[in-house]
Amino acid sequence: MDVLEYYIDLKCLPEYQQAYEIRISKQEIADILFCSSRNAHYILQKWVQEGYIGWQGQRGRGKKSKLTFLKSLDEAAFLHVENLVQREKVKEAVSFATEGHFSARLKELLLNTIQRAFGIQHIEQQEEMNDVLHIPLQHNLYNMNPFFVTIAVEAHILNEIFDTLVRYNVDNKTVEPHLAHGWEVNEDYTFWTFYIRKGVRFHDGSSLTSKDVQWTFQTIINEEIKIPNKWLFEGVQEIIVQDKYTISFHLKNGNRVFPYFLSAVFTSIVPEESDIKSSSLKGTGPFKIEDVNDEKMILKAFDYHFRGRPFLDRIHMWNLPESKLDPLNFFTHENLEKEKKNRSTYTIDDNGSNYIIFNMKKTGIHQNSFFRQAVSEMIDSRQMVQELGGPRVAPSTGFIPDRSDYSNIRHSTQKAKQLLNRSGYKGETIHLAVLRFDDFLEDARWMEQKLNEIGMKVKVHPIELSDIYNEDFMLAFDAVYTGESFEDNMELAILILLRNEYGIRIFLNPSQLSELDNGFKSIIKQPDYESFLQEFQAVEEKLKESGTIIFTVHASEQNTFQSNLQGIQISGYGWPVLHKLWIKKGC
Repeated sequence: MDVLEYYIDLKCLPEYQQAYEIRISKQEIADILFCSSRNAHYILQKWVQEGYIGWQGQRGRGKKSKLTFLKSLDEAAFLHVENLVQREKVKEAVSFATEGHFSARLKELLLNTIQRAFGIQHIEQQEEMNDVLHIPLQHNLYNMNPFFVTIAVEAHILNEIFDTLVRYNVDNKTVEPHLAHGWEVNEDYTFWTFYIRKGVRFHDGSSLTSKDVQWTFQTIINEEIKIPNKWLFEGVQEIIVQDKYTISFHLKNGNRVFPYFLSAVFTSIVPEESDIKSSSLKGTGPFKIEDVNDEKMILKAFDYHFRGRPFLDRIHMWNLPESKLDPLNFFTHENLEKEKKNRSTYTIDDNGSNYIIFNMKKTGIHQNSFFRQAVSEMIDSRQMVQELGGPRVAPSTGFIPDRSDYSNIRHSTQKAKQLLNRSGYKGETIHLAVLRFDDFLEDARWMEQKLNEIGMKVKVHPIELSDIYNEDFMLAFDAVYTGESFEDNMELAILILLRNEYGIRIFLNPSQLSELDNGFKSIIKQPDYESFLQEFQAVEEKLKESGTIIFTVHASEQNTFQSNLQGIQISGYGWPVLHKLWIKKGC
């Protein structure tokens, strides 16, 4: 603890918060600060040197000295926060601001001070100006391995570190060349040949060849490890290196959308002989990981990316799980009128839905269909949107926002009570896991209150995003309140939803899994996008009819960026594409 923190501890005492002058002895200060008299003497000297106090000592037993406070509690708190931020102890600064015995107003001001450390910074190093973007994150970056990732934010960041053979173009809804500059296929879609770009480098400087591609896919397919989206490679029978920059895939059955599979982050290419389970894999992406620890991760521009170096030099992502800082709000000085003009606001529609899913693998009253129907009857999503507002833009009846139709749905408390009586409910507590985000927790508390109205007991358990990787932990709950945010490639996103081993599948019983897999087989055979969506909605409807999934709301949020941050292109994950960002000087 530094001397300023000791000063704040003294100033925080109720009798001293508004005081300017007090009479106090060194021993009393030592007792308050829980330190020795010798240490108290040293602290007093430092306070005087730093200009925190004035001190007029009095000699003699029982005599008290005069201490004059030269900094208010607010001034000392601000100074301490600024010192912590300058030393890059941002997590400590947030803890200090949120856990201290400060007024709500002071806590808010301190957090605003911390947030000013985020956004764009120009750092001069060796006669060169570096553009650095600081972003606060609300949770740990748990999994930086593209083959195991299932969380949207992590997948978005991994797309900046790794490359795939092809990439999905959201504007024309087609797959385009990426690491492969072209490809061709036979008539029955069973033999695909891809032509690899020359001159592509991994972050360690080695060159990409077709052997790296072959090794990546063969390792994923053959190694006896559980990969969440291994299904993407089920149809691959053989991977053939034709030459240094040509590779072919022989499929068991024809698959016209195979390139869509190869656009997923889970098919990122890594160097031959990499440890596929490692969290420090080398990619070829526009950014490389320079450093990562419990506090933050630093991305550094990769100078030799085959599509050109990113405009930003570094991106610092800070892990601040307990903060109220918006990870996408890089402009925060909203109280300063002159700076209100210097910002750009983007509305980001969540391409997905929030929902409750019951754990059909666990015994309990929730296994009763009448009970689940009673829950569904009490959750009026239209009312949720009206009463809670905020980012909730529309009631949901399915995963896809433009396919939701809530117009003919009515809810009845009386009917819910009847259904609950038929279920045989005897007052059991339902344990509901909820993602630890303000909006989700607010939804959960609202639903808890509604269910209490018919005598249903619910206990809400906040969980971290990373908890979804722990299957045993997740299966301990009766139900989970979560959300699905689809990426730009809607067809691939839907297939991933149905097959991802860490998604809805872990909560379904064997019979439901069989139905889901049959639906998947039917969906993937559809000749066009509309037929594809209709088949998916048929699968979705079965989960709704059984009450296994109860949809709540579609969300939308506004995120504000500094006006000199240019090139903002929002991905399907709701984040700006980092390698496209650039800074307009003098803005």
